[in-house]
Amino acid sequence: MMLLRTLVLERSGEDTPVNGALLCGFAIPQIASNFLVYSLDEEIEPGSSRVYVAALRRKVERYFLGGVDAQEDLQVAMRVFKQILTLAASGTKSGGVGDGQVPYHFVDLKGCKLPPARPEDHHSMNIKKALVMKVITLGTSAPASEAIESPTLIVPSIRFSSRMVSAPKVTKEPEKVLPVMIQGLAQPPRQAPEVLAPNESLAVVVAPSAPPALSELAEQNSLFEVDSTLTNLARVAQELTQQKLAMQKREEMLEQRQVQLQQGLAELEQKRQELTRRMAQEEGALQLQAQALEGREAQLANALGAQQQGQRQMDERARVLEERVTQVEVQELRARQKGETLAALLVQLPGLRQNVQAVLFELDQALDGLARNELLQPSSDPGAIHL
Repeated sequence: MMLLRTLVLERSGEDTPVNGALLCGFAIPQIASNFLVYSLDEEIEPGSSRVYVAALRRKVERYFLGGVDAQEDLQVAMRVFKQILTLAASGTKSGGVGDGQVPYHFVDLKGCKLPPARPEDHHSMNIKKALVMKVITLGTSAPASEAIESPTLIVPSIRFSSRMVSAPKVTKEPEKVLPVMIQGLAQPPRQAPEVLAPNESLAVVVAPSAPPALSELAEQNSLFEVDSTLTNLARVAQELTQQKLAMQKREEMLEQRQVQLQQGLAELEQKRQELTRRMAQEEGALQLQAQALEGREAQLANALGAQQQGQRQMDERARVLEERVTQVEVQELRARQKGETLAALLVQLPGLRQNVQAVLFELDQALDGLARNELLQPSSDPGAIHL
């Protein structure tokens, strides 16, 4: 699990500071400036999250957070942050600077102490909530370099204490007494040291009497160091508590996932055994089906042989029938010819009958004529008997 780097933020009107998640820090050599982007996990619109862009100034290994004073620098920072968003959305760890892009590099903020800051002083913008973790991952995995040090930044040499300081006593060595004192020594806890521009100076007044001694100032510095250390320890303890809670939640999630994994493995084992049993049953069924298919194939082979033999017999019978049909056709042809002959004879039969009748009639007449002639003529034979 990746631990998020956090920073302490103080909001106006709220006594308790809040923690912000550090997304990334980047430096732009073109304007010799560093910038830091963080989030308070504010969901302004569904699916979007508000992030803040602050100026990160570095001087003598100390870091300061503040607002972006120049509008031109803010525009350049927004262009670079959009390049980072595009790179994070693509899923690549690093990429070259193309045409029209502003060169930059990520800032290595590991081990550095970031003072508390006010979100009201920083520029805010909305991005897609899914890009927040992608930007964090890109910022922690991409190559990083040191921040650009500001040569014009004036670092206050005197730090403010979080306790009220009593009036200093007059010492015997007035030549070692500082001639000035800081207004408002008593400051609220966890107040970030102010960053001074070159044209600004510390607000000082000349103390008319009883200036503080060096021992008092050293005591004030030591008290501030103790208070700053306690503040840092409290912040580290808070971060460690959050990390511990996150680790506990992760362990609980891992335990739940382990239980779910064991349950899933048990279910998979049961499914595997059930699948093995089903495969054995299906294999037995397939063997029975294969045996049945072999029996059916043998039956089909026998039936096919019988069918082929029957087909040969049918072919032989068809040949015999064809021969008989041919003989019958020949006989029918002969019968038809005889019938035609008989028909022709039957057609000629009435004429032949008339001819026979005519012949018979002529024969009868001829016989009758002969008979009369024989009767009329006497017979030359004396012994002939005349009728």
